[in-house]
Amino acid sequence: MFSTYTGLAAMLLACMYYGCPAKQSRDPNMAGSRVLTVYLGLVIGLLYFSTDQYLPSLPEMEVELGGSEMLLSGSVQLNLFLKCLAGLIVAPLSDQVGRQPIFATCATLLILGSLGCALAPDVNWFLAARVIQSLGESLEPLIFAIIRDCYQDEQERLVAVSLVGSLMMMGIALGPVVGGLVASLCHWRVPFLALSLAWALMALFAVLWLHETAAGSKGGNYWQNVKRVFCDRHLVTILLTEILVLSTYYSFNANVSYLTEGVYGMSTVSTSWMMGAFSLISAIGMIIVTNSKSPVLSTAARLWMTLFSLGAGGSFVVAALFYQDDLWSYMGSSFLMGFFLACYMPLSVLYLERVEDIAGTAASFEVFAQAGPPAIYSAVATQGIIHGGQRGLTAFQAGSTLLAGIVFWIGYSNEAAEEADEG
Repeated sequence: MFSTYTGLAAMLLACMYYGCPAKQSRDPNMAGSRVLTVYLGLVIGLLYFSTDQYLPSLPEMEVELGGSEMLLSGSVQLNLFLKCLAGLIVAPLSDQVGRQPIFATCATLLILGSLGCALAPDVNWFLAARVIQSLGESLEPLIFAIIRDCYQDEQERLVAVSLVGSLMMMGIALGPVVGGLVASLCHWRVPFLALSLAWALMALFAVLWLHETAAGSKGGNYWQNVKRVFCDRHLVTILLTEILVLSTYYSFNANVSYLTEGVYGMSTVSTSWMMGAFSLISAIGMIIVTNSKSPVLSTAARLWMTLFSLGAGGSFVVAALFYQDDLWSYMGSSFLMGFFLACYMPLSVLYLERVEDIAGTAASFEVFAQAGPPAIYSAVATQGIIHGGQRGLTAFQAGSTLLAGIVFWIGYSNEAAEEADEG
């Protein structure tokens, strides 16, 4: 770990002294590449698989590494926070020096971070390795920036985002299940070793096959690019809407096991099956959005946001008011929310439509919006279930779902949507 941190410091000092390397010209062969899309999907699936695959092994790790439950479970939140924070630096840098070198560097950090976790002798080394993993995982915004680079057509880009999103959901669903199973059969270190090998393959592919995809920059500095994002009413509206949409999902994902196991006494296996069903329903929603073939993408965004807000939000309101002691009223509302969760895909495509030259910078704020504030909201929703039971949790999810529709419709009017399509 010490050599890794030393190497990172040396790279930073070299960039400060000699300047960043020159950006390579865009390779037209990368445009519309299905192989590239599948590769990016596998990368994001691995990212979300590695985030919490070790959660079932926390009690064993606590004993072996000599750490507390708070430290080890808090490593998930630490990873999420640092990933989002580093992404605000790494992704904008890719607008200036190119996607490929940043992507390959982050993939290399993921090798070292995973290997460090596998070989950690104590909890301090484990947390240090998780920090390295977080820096590597900051490549997530680059995935969506590369998709923006390579797919100029909105419908084709929607298909690519759908594929990547489906593999991301698969990584989320399979992480704890596969990680726990492998750890029970072997050891909790084995999944980390396997991940280091998987990331070695991803890094090798990035070095040998991935060429530059970024468009030429207009030459604005970082703060000028940030101003472009946050002075655009339509972009800010989409960011706020995505925060609220993902807050509903995070509230479910973070608290459903407490509800099913802690309140209703169900087994971990039963909860896993429910989470698997949720992921399957979400994947079906993504497939339907992808194949809707709406001639104007903003029309699809308005339709699915309305269905998400009124359909899922109305269902949560009914469940909170009249069926607060019925688990399946909550699960049914959550499954409906999962189906309409695909509404964020056309929003994501529209968000990056007009910022091709600073796609890295814009994508970094989108990824932060999709992870940072929703994680905080879900923590507050946990207090809702602690103090208000099932009704409290359901009320939090109803509030964020309904508010998402209100924010979207106030900020993204018909005229604004048409302007975004023309832009």
